[in-house]
Amino acid sequence: MSRPFVRFAVLSIALAIFPAGADELPPGREAEDDQSARIARLQDAVLAPCCYTEPVSKHQSEIALKMRLEIAKWVSQGRTDREILGTYVDLYGAKVLVDPRTKPGWWTPWVPWLAVIFAMGLGFWLLRNWRAKPVPAAAAIGPEHELPDFSDDE
Repeated sequence: MSRPFVRFAVLSIALAIFPAGADELPPGREAEDDQSARIARLQDAVLAPCCYTEPVSKHQSEIALKMRLEIAKWVSQGRTDREILGTYVDLYGAKVLVDPRTKPGWWTPWVPWLAVIFAMGLGFWLLRNWRAKPVPAAAAIGPEHELPDFSDDE
């Protein structure tokens, strides 16, 4: 992909996460509650680059701890959300951002159960139909041997 397209995609995701005006500092001194909420929001918006599975706020790796401290420091220095997110995108690529569109659907928990039920049904069908077809006794013994007569004609 081209570099401008990646920049556009990253900024689009950042705008989806942070509405317009959210990256601007309000006039005057920012309250501690607002600052801690902003830090928490930024830490939830960035994935830990060691595995890209959990946000930095929840991940327990050394790099995630370092990133949490950096985010808190940059917010206290007055950097905007876009600058902070842009820094991490430049370092680790666009996949470091949490994409809000990747929320699983309602059907996601049902897929494994449906797969198990389908596999069990297929297994039972195969077991039932996989039995060897019975071979006639005359064909099994061969034409040179005669079968004993067990009739009650005596």
